[in-house]
Amino acid sequence: MTDLARLRKLQQIADLLKDRDLTRLGQASARKMQTEAQLIALDGAFSVQGLDPVVAGQIIDRFGLWTTQRRISLNQQLARETAAWIETKAQAQRSFGRAEVLGKLVKRL
Repeated sequence: MTDLARLRKLQQIADLLKDRDLTRLGQASARKMQTEAQLIALDGAFSVQGLDPVVAGQIIDRFGLWTTQRRISLNQQLARETAAWIETKAQAQRSFGRAEVLGKLVKRL
């Protein structure tokens, strides 16, 4: 096998790895954006109009407690997803760089 043939095989492998890592990055981004959307949705409008003021106050207090707990949970999840996204992004950048360099080498030969 010639050096050029070896480089072409290596380039094919690098392209496959690049595609895999870019797919993983897209999936990590989607998970992260979904959690961010859930956090934003917690700030949505909440109305207790037409209810007895005492009942409305109880509902608001309970809903406030629930949203606080949910926000804590979602922020923890978002932190984990952000860390995974950062790592996945770095892997995708490396794979992309390798594929680009090998592509340039093959074109030179």
